[in-house]
Amino acid sequence: MRRILTKDYFLPYLVLLVCLVFSFTACGKRGDPQPPSLVVAEKIKDLRLEVKPGERYLAWSMPRKNSDNSKPVDLSAFKVMLKKVPKDLDSCRYCDEGFFDYLTINPFKPASGYQMGTTFYLPTPEITPDFIYVFSVTSINSRGWSSEVSNKLALFALPEISPPTQVEFTPSASIVDLNWKAPDLPADFSGKLYFQVYRRQPEVQDSKWRLITPEAIEDTHFIDVGLNDWHSYEYVITAVAAVDKTSVESYYSEIAHVTPGDYTPPDQLENFSAFYYEAGIQLIWNPSAAADLAGYNVYRRDDVSGLDRIIAVLSPVQPEYFDSNVVRGRTYYYRVTAFDSSDRKNESDSTPEVAVKVAE
Repeated sequence: MRRILTKDYFLPYLVLLVCLVFSFTACGKRGDPQPPSLVVAEKIKDLRLEVKPGERYLAWSMPRKNSDNSKPVDLSAFKVMLKKVPKDLDSCRYCDEGFFDYLTINPFKPASGYQMGTTFYLPTPEITPDFIYVFSVTSINSRGWSSEVSNKLALFALPEISPPTQVEFTPSASIVDLNWKAPDLPADFSGKLYFQVYRRQPEVQDSKWRLITPEAIEDTHFIDVGLNDWHSYEYVITAVAAVDKTSVESYYSEIAHVTPGDYTPPDQLENFSAFYYEAGIQLIWNPSAAADLAGYNVYRRDDVSGLDRIIAVLSPVQPEYFDSNVVRGRTYYYRVTAFDSSDRKNESDSTPEVAVKVAE
């Protein structure tokens, strides 16, 4: 009997054929998997110099993924490479030749350097004055294979510098005005000198020095604003010597202890006079021009007790006073001051004392 071939007969074979075809094509596939040895950490691209007071570090970001974008990062070590280029043969500073293995670091238990956040810090070696030291870094995976080499960083030898001296300050309302003396530098130093200002609040527990000059400044003068009056602050200054992309920062200066606030009193009052008038003594003076004037203090002493005391506190709109509490035959001595509206109630210098004798 002849068998009639239908589509139901061919369907299973057709499915099998399609599967075989797809198994030998790239359809639905992302690409050939890389050998495990080729999966290394991504290239480090931000090798840089980090300068801190009295310290210098090579710094770079910890890799966040592998070269094939996979995670977690296969990282077992960093290898730091170094090339020493004589200053008079600087033409090959950034070429690939001449590097040697300087240091291999276990980033998880480093014998040198440390990780803070997402950055690894490695102290720089002492640099010979006649050479330029060029560094690069690679990551090593668990099979010993290296990532691409990082960017190159060239460092110069720089002299040790002393911190600034003679730090002086002038506090005022919400402001501290700082001035200091720059350190002496070697006569052959050809770079630039900058300064950094650090601040902390001793009233705050575990307060740490905070850099308040994000960009180093060239002036030996800095004004810190926006402070809280009558709260204590401490300041230190460092000096930064820089040549090309290499710099070194001094240790901290002596600490300046400051409490900002309004310490400026009104000016001394002018044209003060006192005279006997209708059984009393009339006092008058020119009004104070102080913008923060809060009032006037009137002082009096007599020739009997000798006590000098305030007999009146007047409003800013009352630049005069009549003293009717006097005794005939006595001599009275008057002086007046102005005071401001600050928390300290800063008081001006006193007017010259004026004597008035009350008639018998």
